[in-house]
Amino acid sequence: MTFWKTENSIEPKKNFYTEIEQYYTGISNNRIPTELLTEIIAKATDKIYADYKRFWKQYPKSRKRYSKLLLEDLEHDFVYFLITEFIQKTELNEYRNYSKVLLKMNDEEFDKYEERKYWYENK
Repeated sequence: MTFWKTENSIEPKKNFYTEIEQYYTGISNNRIPTELLTEIIAKATDKIYADYKRFWKQYPKSRKRYSKLLLEDLEHDFVYFLITEFIQKTELNEYRNYSKVLLKMNDEEFDKYEERKYWYENK
């Protein structure tokens, strides 16, 4: 077991992957094809880990905050955008259904999310 210190470094990427995998596997509850879910988990991990590394350097006073994944960061619009754009490109027929599952939204919430996303992309 590798020990890492939050004051001196960021948690290893594999730890981020494991937590993100557990999070989305639990949410999907076998309603998302395994191959698609694996790709989404990898993309989310890459994005979030890169952001944490950047924030670690950019905000030295907040290093403790960016040393370990906070699951609440998975519920940020930028992560949602990443996920829904990927699903839309790969599973167009199931885009809405799969997106609603992973974003934990009903039809009305997803409609509002899509409005926010459209506004952001076209502002």
